[in-house]
Parts: sequence; C-alpha cells; structure tokens
Amino acid sequence: MLIHGMISSAADCEPYGRYLADEYYVIMPTLDGHGNDGTDLLPLQGEVDKLVGYLKENGIFSVAMVQGSSMGAEIALAVAKRLEEENIPLTCGFFDGGPFFHFNPFFRAFMHNKFTSLVKVFDTDDHEAAYNGLMNNPFLKFVAKDKAEQYKPLIRSMTSQRRHFSKKTVDNLVRICYKCDLPDFSADAQKRMVFFFSDEEPARKSRTRLMKAYPYADYRDIHGYAHCGYQTAQPEQYAEILRQAIKER
Repeated sequence: MLIHGMISSAADCEPYGRYLADEYYVIMPTLDGHGNDGTDLLPLQGEVDKLVGYLKENGIFSVAMVQGSSMGAEIALAVAKRLEEENIPLTCGFFDGGPFFHFNPFFRAFMHNKFTSLVKVFDTDDHEAAYNGLMNNPFLKFVAKDKAEQYKPLIRSMTSQRRHFSKKTVDNLVRICYKCDLPDFSADAQKRMVFFFSDEEPARKSRTRLMKAYPYADYRDIHGYAHCGYQTAQPEQYAEILRQAIKER
C-alpha cells in the first residue's frame, strides 16, 4: 500500500509503484479531499479506518509493505499500528520524509494560513498557471531549497486537473502533519520500520524524536535530493529500495 503526500494523489505514486506490480499487488489509494469526488480529508483515524477497512473488505490479511510519503508517512505509521492491533501481519513499514512533529497551536495556525493560500493554486482549469503557481510558491521553495527541478514531473501530475481543497481538508492536513502523536510499537515491530529522509530536508529534524520513540527502527538518509525528491527523480531505483526493504525483513 503506497500512500501519497499532502495535496498529491494516487497518480503520483504510479511512477515507482508500477515497478513493484510484477511481484506485488499494489494498492494506491487517493486520500479523501484530494480528488474530485467532493469528499473532505478525514481526521487521521478516520482515514486509517477506511484504508484498513478496504484491506479487510477485500480479503487482504497480510501486507508486505505500507509506504507513505510526507503526510502520507504519518498516515502509514498509523495504519501500521492499526494492522498490529488487528493482528494483520505487516512485513515492513517505510516512511519517506514524514514531518513527525507535534507543534504548538500558534505554529499550526501559521501553517494553516500557508496551506490555505497554497491549495488555491489548484482551483483553476488553467493547468499551466497552476503549474507555474505551484513551482513558484514560497512554501515549495522553502521545502525544495535549490532542488525545485526535481519536482517538475510531480508538479505536472499534481496540476494536471482542477481540484478543490476544502477548509475541512486543510484543517485536517495541518492536524495530521503538525500534531503527530507517535504510537507505541514493540521492539520487534520497530525492527520492521524504515524511516527515510533526505539529509537536507526540514522534516528530517523530526528524526531525533523518532529515534527516541523507536530506537530499534532502521533510519536511512539520501544525499542530494529534496523532500521526497528521490522517489520523483529516480522512481525505478526507489522502487528497488522498497523491494529490498521488504526482502530484508
């Protein structure tokens, strides 16, 4: 199961997900509030209910990997916990660039304003204007630093259709991203977890918090890429990293 990041969609997992499809049944959901179906993003546990419910409804009671990118990594971590509670075996959890922070209300209010402005870029039928607006957005520039070129394929995909992000969706984006409670996992479960960051990205600062909570997990860095940039720039190689992470456990 590959879980996309904030303001993205299932289509943005396809470039690397397709390289896994020869060996695995690959599930790529689009989170509520991120498509054109009129839904709102649910609070964290509501999204987890739907994802795990899909597995159970379709008779899937063993999972090779739950992978998540950025905000999707936080959802993937919560899915991994639910699978443990439901006694559904999970071989590996792979969490790429997750901002596993628990910030104060003032910072969350600040980021709410940033995201409210950001998502307006998508509410147009002028896809070129949406693309340029997102490429030049100050928040993206902060995240990408000098590596915005790595995002071009992703941004093209994200802005290829008109999408509306509701206030409720933005509310829950901020809560999931910046009010992250880390669930307890046994030492054995931690050994099946991989936390993957670019060594230059802001989200990596949550690694200290993660290592304290999950001392037995596997922590990996990649150099020369922006936030979740490796999966975009090198999708085939990224898929091989995912494949090997499963086989190592």
